[in-house]
Amino acid sequence: MLEKTVLCRWSRSLALALLLIASVTVRAATEIKVGDTYTTAGLIGRTIQALPACLRYCLLGIEIRVRYTGFTLEVFYVPRVEHYLSSLHVMASDRFPLEPYLEWSKTVGALQKSLLDRLAQVVPPLLGGQPLVESSGGQTRYGNYGHHQSTNFKEVELFGHPVALLPMLLDSTGHYSFTPAYASGGGYGYDGNGGYGDGASSGGSGDSGGGFIGSWTSWASPCFTHPNQCPMGPLFPIGIIRQFYPLTEVINQITSALDSIKGALNFIEMAKTLREIAHNVGNQGYGAGGGVQIDRLLCRNTVRIFYPYYLSGPDALFWRSGFPITDLDHATTLLNPFSTDRIGALGETWGHLYPRHGFLNNDHPGRVAPTLAYRGAHLVADSSVKLRPKFTSDEAKGHWQSLSPVPTPYCTANIADLPTPMDEGGGYAYNIWPRYECPLSDIGVLVMFIPFRYCFG
Repeated sequence: MLEKTVLCRWSRSLALALLLIASVTVRAATEIKVGDTYTTAGLIGRTIQALPACLRYCLLGIEIRVRYTGFTLEVFYVPRVEHYLSSLHVMASDRFPLEPYLEWSKTVGALQKSLLDRLAQVVPPLLGGQPLVESSGGQTRYGNYGHHQSTNFKEVELFGHPVALLPMLLDSTGHYSFTPAYASGGGYGYDGNGGYGDGASSGGSGDSGGGFIGSWTSWASPCFTHPNQCPMGPLFPIGIIRQFYPLTEVINQITSALDSIKGALNFIEMAKTLREIAHNVGNQGYGAGGGVQIDRLLCRNTVRIFYPYYLSGPDALFWRSGFPITDLDHATTLLNPFSTDRIGALGETWGHLYPRHGFLNNDHPGRVAPTLAYRGAHLVADSSVKLRPKFTSDEAKGHWQSLSPVPTPYCTANIADLPTPMDEGGGYAYNIWPRYECPLSDIGVLVMFIPFRYCFG
């Protein structure tokens, strides 16, 4: 009851004020200098270049697995490994479509700009105001963003990283091998069904975006006036994304990039070493029968490549609203001066995790971007969030790599330890590398584990 009372009291005035703040007419748009940008090939190439440092491939030990065939008892020796792999790509930009990833900005970014521009025409009159010229967020009236105000704003987007296909592209010997049927029917979701927001079907495969904008605007209008009564919004048209990222071309770009790092990371030699270690363990009297079994070299993942796990455009109500509309459930943390939800480096606080919206009281864009990118990733990893349009994934947490404006060939556990340049284009991009652990075969039944740690590289 208290929650509804607080929300109703604040909703109209706060929503109108935030719309006005987030919808500045850009007078100096022609002066905007786009920062470092990249294409799909660049996204893949910059990620693969970091594999030698970020993969961190280690053998954890040997599993002894037993299979009974009805006539014989077979004993297998299966390596158990751990490694990291890029799963999600995160972008933080001043406004749409100024994302550093060019293909994405021309498709998903352009659609979100149209959606928000429509919102600016429809919603303000419902709140007692006038239609706005555009509904953006971070760009100020000045040419140099961030020089004239301390509270800054950025849009945030997360989608499935194409390099997450790598476990399907390597066979058990470390050679390239790909089965298209596996991609279409597996959890990678390139052609399969997947949810956006509530885990339902992907929907809208033939929608060019116009129908989505109309249905989303109709949904959003009453949500801004009564946010505590807002239902789940319409599904994003996933089909318009898939048509711009041909699977065959993506695979060719990944294998080409892998060829460029063979001197630093050799999967074939890794596979040979794993077999030798497992074979030596098998000859120490632990059993006999099936021998060494390796069916894969990398752990499987559930990443849906190019799938929008989170877009701040369709989440305009909450991404543009502050407490208590956003993260009222975390009021205890928000009001605690000693809270541990701080984001920063070397003991310096750049911002807090909560409330998870697009505004931050910090005048340095290089610190605003990683803070808000982390908020977006935390949203995706938080299974308790039901209303906001996002796709929950455990793979939204791990090590971080910078892709723009300064690509890094390494990863860090703390996103704030990455470079923090002042990018004139306002576009920042990162990769999330979660940790995976698995046996390299699921054959038989696990009966014993022999720890034996050996790390490559």
